[in-house]
Order: sequence, then C-alpha cells, then structure tokens
Amino acid sequence: MTTMNYLLQRTKKLWLSQAILSILSFYILEQDGLINKIVEVIAKMLVTFLFVLAVSGITKLIFELITNPSQFSNATFGVFDYL
Repeated sequence: MTTMNYLLQRTKKLWLSQAILSILSFYILEQDGLINKIVEVIAKMLVTFLFVLAVSGITKLIFELITNPSQFSNATFGVFDYL
C-alpha cells in the first residue's frame, strides 16, 4: 500500500473526529488579557446560543410540517400579516 492510499483511507476513517475538532477549535481562546478573554467568551456563547436556537426552531417547524400539516393551513408568514 502506498503512502498516499494509506493517508486517504486514514482520513476517510477519521472524518467525524476531524469535523468535531474543527468545530471545537472555535472555542479556543485566542486573546490576551482578562477583558478581551471575557468579551470573547461572551461573544462565543452568544453565537452558540443563537445557532442552537435557530437549529431547534427550524427542526421544530419541519417536525410539525411532517406530523401535523393541517396546523399550517391557515398560517401566513411575513409582512403580509399586517397589511
């Protein structure tokens, strides 16, 4: 087995761990100083919270569309609700 084939097979086996590590690398603190670290932690917590909120809302919407589509028969979205 050549070295390139070995590396490609090894990469395919570890794709999930590489994806997790790349996501977790977002949380590595890069700033110096206490104030900068506090601001960075708060910003990263806010980004994470908003991401989880968006994913859970979209998941709930898709789940309701599949399990109870009649609930959306009279629903309107957007500016046109108030015109």
